[in-house]
Amino acid sequence: MNANGNYSEINSVLINKAAEGDDAAFKHIYDQISGKMYSLCLRYASNTEDANDFFQDGCIKLYRNLGAFRNDGSFEGWARRVFVTTCLDALKKRKTQFGDLDETINLKIDESSVFDKLSLDHLMGILKDLPSGYRTIINLYVIEDFSHKEIGDMLGITENGSKSKLHKARTYLKNILPKAEIE
Repeated sequence: MNANGNYSEINSVLINKAAEGDDAAFKHIYDQISGKMYSLCLRYASNTEDANDFFQDGCIKLYRNLGAFRNDGSFEGWARRVFVTTCLDALKKRKTQFGDLDETINLKIDESSVFDKLSLDHLMGILKDLPSGYRTIINLYVIEDFSHKEIGDMLGITENGSKSKLHKARTYLKNILPKAEIE
């Protein structure tokens, strides 16, 4: 911590040292962000093996690209973007179709009462079981807070395509929630 009571200077020093190949500095950075980044990978993966692969690839990309961080925003936000991109690239390689998620479901439920009864762990389990494309759209828009334009650019679809996919993912989720065991 510096004299002003913040960590930004230390992070800059650590980032610069790690970018220059200082393994101890990278280990310190890794220790600070690994839990959050692994949780991010779990949200995009359909199983822990895939999450482990996404996480390992993300760590490698983060290490290789530390020199590209320009202190324009928070380091954690920049690292999150590296990991999200890594997950999306892996999903694209696995042929996840972001443009062809088509479900026609017209089920009306009392959404708030269902969500109120779900624990966070249960909801995360349901999200993990969603088709990969739906899980990705929900992660990007709801959890990562990307705009539809950003999502469209990342996934190679239009902004309206992103909106449509999110609507379909929410509809699909609403359809399976009543079938899920609600504790």
